[in-house]
Formats: sequence, structure tokens, C-alpha cells
Amino acid sequence: PPVPQAVHAVILRHRFLIVRAKELRCGPEQSRRFYREHAGTSGAQGLPERGADSRRCRLGPCLSAGRFFYQRLVEFMASGPMWAYILAHENAVPLWRSLMGPTKVFRARHSDPDSIRGAYGLTDTRNTTHGSDSPASASREIAFFFPEFDEQRWYEQDEPQLRRRQLYDSAEERVHRLLRAQEAEVT
Repeated sequence: PPVPQAVHAVILRHRFLIVRAKELRCGPEQSRRFYREHAGTSGAQGLPERGADSRRCRLGPCLSAGRFFYQRLVEFMASGPMWAYILAHENAVPLWRSLMGPTKVFRARHSDPDSIRGAYGLTDTRNTTHGSDSPASASREIAFFFPEFDEQRWYEQDEPQLRRRQLYDSAEERVHRLLRAQEAEVT
């Protein structure tokens, strides 16, 4: 199957809850903002936290010189359409990172060939998937790709319902939805 469908199948097979999904295309400026932490410019680094002072570093130490791979990351992200997901699972960040496999495709192919990057990655930059490295990074990245999503509201209102009720995978929307009471009785 094409890579987006194969990655989607991995998500479902490992029982992630797909909270939101959308196909999008980032232009060069949006791609530069997403990977700003690697740019090496002074000033704002990384994705700004909601309501935070955007002049401070966010995703680690400020860099004085750009990382060698920054331009390649920006160009790849801006090169075509992609799917962005909000995934939920117990220990979602480490589980997703494990499923992706090593960043370096050569290493992934040899040490973890069944990982997403081992199976579908082309180069270290074109390695198929991205995954947040911490819950804090996940929150910033969710806000970047899904600015309309209210994470706190989801945890308070939606997530408890999702734990108690039956779900189905809406193939056309590529997300999980709650079964209505009458549908749950039939299944």
C-alpha cells in the first residue's frame, strides 16, 4: 500500500486512538517556523508555547550556528502534502517513537527493519514520520498543526467519554468516533 495508508494501518494495529487527522501542505515559511529550533538564529527557537513570550527559546538550548540538516528538513516538509495526526495511547510518545524506529534510515533498516522508518524511510531527512520527543513538545506541535484543538478541554471532557464507550474508525475522516447508543447495541 502507499506509505500514508501503511502508516495509518500501523497506527490502528497498535491501537492508538486517532483524536484528529488532516492532510495539509506546509509552505516554506511554515516549515521554517516548525523547525526553527534547528535554524541557529538568535531569538525565538522552536515552537512558541501558547501565551508565552515568543522571544525566548522553547525546545531546548538556543543554537548559535544552524544545524547542517535544517534546510533539508524545511525543503522536505514543504515539498508536498502530508498527514498530521493527534494520537492518544498510554505512553503515546515513547510507543510512537519506538514504532517509528531510529531517525537514521540506514540504522533503522538494519536494527529495526519492521519499524516505519526501516520499512519506508528513504534518507535521514526523508525518513517518513515525525514524532514529538516529550509530552510538552507534543502539546506545542499539536497547537502548531491544529490551532483550533483545545487540548485541556479534550482531556477534561472528551477523553473520559472515549475511555468508557465503544469507538469506531471513521475511514473517510481517518479518526476515531464514538458509537451512538443504538449502534453499540447492534455491534
